[in-house]
Amino acid sequence: MPPAGPQIAALLSDLHGGGSAALLVELDPGTRTSEVFAQLREAARAAGHVVVTVPAAESDQLSSRSRLLETLAGSGSGSGSGSGSGDVGDGGAIVSRIAEVLDAMAQDAPVVVVVEDAGWSDPATLIALKTLPGLLGHLPILWTVGVVPGPSRADRVVAALRALGVASIPAAAPGNRDTATVPVPLLQVGAVIGLEFDVGVAAGVLGRPVGSLLGEIDGALAAGVLLDGGATLRFADARFRDTLYDALPPSVRRALHHDVARQRMAWPGGEAEAVWHLARSTGRLTEGDLGVVRGAIGRLATVSPEDAAELALRVSELFASPDSHHVEFVITAAAHLGRTSRVGEALSILNNLAVSGLSNREEARMRLVSAQLHQAAGDDNEAMDHVTRALALPTIDAHVELALLKIRSAGHVNLGEIEAAIEVSRPILSAARSSPDPATRVSADLFASQLAFSQAQVTAALRLAEQAASGVEVSATRPLHAPRIPELWLATVLLSSDRVEEASELLLHGQRDYERRGLGWSAPYWHTTRAVERWMAGELDDAAAEAETALDAADRLDLVRPVQLTRSVLAIVETDRGRAAQARRLLGGATLPRRPRAYDIWTAAALVRLAPGEADEAHRWLDHHANLARVMSLPPGVWPSLIVPDSTCRRVRDLLDEAGRVAHDQRVIVSAVAAARSVGRTSVPHPPRGADRATSGWDSLTVSELRVAGLVAEGRTNRAIAEQLHVSVHTVGTHIRHVFTKLGINTRVELTRMTLLHARDVDGDRPG
Repeated sequence: MPPAGPQIAALLSDLHGGGSAALLVELDPGTRTSEVFAQLREAARAAGHVVVTVPAAESDQLSSRSRLLETLAGSGSGSGSGSGSGDVGDGGAIVSRIAEVLDAMAQDAPVVVVVEDAGWSDPATLIALKTLPGLLGHLPILWTVGVVPGPSRADRVVAALRALGVASIPAAAPGNRDTATVPVPLLQVGAVIGLEFDVGVAAGVLGRPVGSLLGEIDGALAAGVLLDGGATLRFADARFRDTLYDALPPSVRRALHHDVARQRMAWPGGEAEAVWHLARSTGRLTEGDLGVVRGAIGRLATVSPEDAAELALRVSELFASPDSHHVEFVITAAAHLGRTSRVGEALSILNNLAVSGLSNREEARMRLVSAQLHQAAGDDNEAMDHVTRALALPTIDAHVELALLKIRSAGHVNLGEIEAAIEVSRPILSAARSSPDPATRVSADLFASQLAFSQAQVTAALRLAEQAASGVEVSATRPLHAPRIPELWLATVLLSSDRVEEASELLLHGQRDYERRGLGWSAPYWHTTRAVERWMAGELDDAAAEAETALDAADRLDLVRPVQLTRSVLAIVETDRGRAAQARRLLGGATLPRRPRAYDIWTAAALVRLAPGEADEAHRWLDHHANLARVMSLPPGVWPSLIVPDSTCRRVRDLLDEAGRVAHDQRVIVSAVAAARSVGRTSVPHPPRGADRATSGWDSLTVSELRVAGLVAEGRTNRAIAEQLHVSVHTVGTHIRHVFTKLGINTRVELTRMTLLHARDVDGDRPG
């Protein structure tokens, strides 16, 4: 093996200084491998670094597990619950676990992570590669990622690494490989199984004993067509394998995929690979096959809704468009895409379904998903239209009808039509509370709490929210979508009550618990609500850190629903910190449409708070579209800034007066209403704080950042710091990134040195 090149030596040397680095390695398109990996591993181990190698398997692209986390656990580096499995929840929970393990490992020695083929990596590992090099940039970790030249699933990872300043090593010039050989059944079946294949599976598909294949195997090995990988055989040239595969008639190819799937389902742990082949097989799938596919899509959706949608679309293509299975998987794909930034594409997919060819049940489900997507995007009017059309169908399933009625009731609430919401929800709540399913009863209590809260009945809303939070445990296998997570909704109500101090502890422990349950996708909502709580407590720096962490989490998980709300919350915080320019950037491009969306009231509040005298559009929007439900969705501390002194616009004032009358037993609300009434011509309800603070250097650090810096200097991990400061590990990472930026440093070693230096300076200034 040739020695490590100077580029590898330089990268490993940088790790000794405590900094992180990233390396993109172009793979040989013929083998999908590179000699660089072996050179790097040998040099890293010689330098005393920890090496973590993540192997590549084509079927991993559809796996809900994480090869990276499994490899870390297998190295003996994991600790605590869940360390022994790559299947510990959704994408957010898995990435958090990977970050924790790497944080602990890097405290002892530099770590070299080698992902041999990102294009074939599982979704959770791809999320980690996209986000962790930046989040863990303060740790001595070398991220080495193999990529095949050209477009691939790893494009986002490559873009993220290039943004951080990644080094690159091009693929070596391909050698001459003699693959001239007569295609034999073994090679043809192997080409269908994959670049690397198990002889036992191939023998099963061929219906022959393994022993009868020995002659063909020896001949292929001698010709250099196959390589002996120990437990498996591997094609020496990926392009030759592709040629064999493409030469098979499509009908034969699909039939072989089906046979391979049957073989893999009979092997322990072979489900992900079986699904990979079923999605490429025939449309003659049995109900058992479809059950396996549905289960795989559901599990994959908790990690990567986008990949789950792509799998559902691929399966839908196995069936002709009028087929009920085609319709089922198209609708499933749209539902999962709606949880990503591809909401428009999800709606387009549904619009392309020919309604005239659908049964009543299929059309009802299609319109249900469309309504859910529109309502989640804040377009209640369009959602209500789909609900009306679906409910007019002659025959629909009872559970679909119930879901449609819930959307209609929620739409009435969002549109300020409270009496209509009460009328629609009365039979729904009655039926739900008598349901034998605990999750259904929890959902009913949550909706009843939201309905009460929208009418400013805070005491009743609290009672119902507490009842829901003490009910069934919500988890990845029994999900309720935000804000219908019981503890999260309870915290939201607490923030508008006289028990606001209880919200902080609930938010901290609730988020950790929900990540443990496999609902890490809810992290943006938890952090956003925590940002509001910190803002209400006057801890503006902490509030900003929580909101930024929420935006990072939404980007990491490719979620769009919480983003505009969070940006508005952060804009309010930045305004109060005296950072008007940053607030304006956050609100750039924000619009207030005539058909209000759920988060528009927050956008209006942020615009008014930023520049009361320049927010005429926002004031007009409030005067036309504000209602009690929308006003109650804002924390009471924001209310006074909605008032225009000496204005003839009375709508917001009247709504606040109504909230004060209804919630007269809640001092927080009564005080906020009184403050709003007292707003005069020259009053300034939110004096900026922190505007005179330095923007760089040690004096620019906030109190929270100084605390974190001190704990880093003591050698604490991010998890340990989070436990001590009662914040999430993600928020600690945000604080550390801020500290590095302000001080112009890149490593924990540099931060420790500076912290100790300033501590000595402080001690030297004290009188003896």
